Amino acid sequence: MSKSIEEMTLNTWPALQTVVAGGWLLRYANGYTKRANSVNPLYFEAEGNVHKQIQFAEAYYSRLHLNTVFKMTPFAAPGDLDEILEILGYTVLDPCYVMTLDLETVSSPAIDTIKIEHHLEEEWLDHFADFGRLSPEHKDITRRMLAQSTFTQGFATLYHGEVPVACGVGVIQHPFIGLYDIVTQEQYRRQGFGEQLLLHLLHWGKSQGATQSFLQVVQQNEPAMRLYQKLGYKIAYPYWYRIKKHE
Repeated sequence: MSKSIEEMTLNTWPALQTVVAGGWLLRYANGYTKRANSVNPLYFEAEGNVHKQIQFAEAYYSRLHLNTVFKMTPFAAPGDLDEILEILGYTVLDPCYVMTLDLETVSSPAIDTIKIEHHLEEEWLDHFADFGRLSPEHKDITRRMLAQSTFTQGFATLYHGEVPVACGVGVIQHPFIGLYDIVTQEQYRRQGFGEQLLLHLLHWGKSQGATQSFLQVVQQNEPAMRLYQKLGYKIAYPYWYRIKKHE
């Protein structure tokens, strides 16, 4: 199941371009987010040469003026890839978790001032860019990435009175809803608005036929970890990045 969830995370957070090389997926999104600009070694051809594939990946990202980054999981292929990258000078960055939740256990939200749209609107993108302090370039990349998805999406904005205070997006790939871009406006953080936004998105996911949820979180993000565990999320598997800086 964990490997299937990993495939879903790639589908529901699309890159601008994906190159397939010997079973590895080389994703590119003009440098915005590591998950969309990294090698995802889910599969490996038995007769393949791992060192040649690493060199191919390094040349690919070098041409794009990006560091070479591998998104590593417990089922990365081949099985000794993490050790090989360590020997080659790749350092570990941002250990994370994928967490999952059975939607049967989700409680109802207490705040009902929410707007969930099925299409990416500029207003939602403005809120996300403002709350997350995105540069104009990264805002445009986010627009292009989210607009090209063929999955059912829910773009949610939570309001306090008439003031937008939190936003996020849910993406349906049955039987899961994946949650992304969850962000609360800085002056409204630690007041429960993020939790209410998540509850609304999870119930929206149920209305779309989802029975499970997944999300991804940096292990050192303790406030987010506490919130997700409060909602009932459990760790499914860890992942981490291996990075080699572009010379």
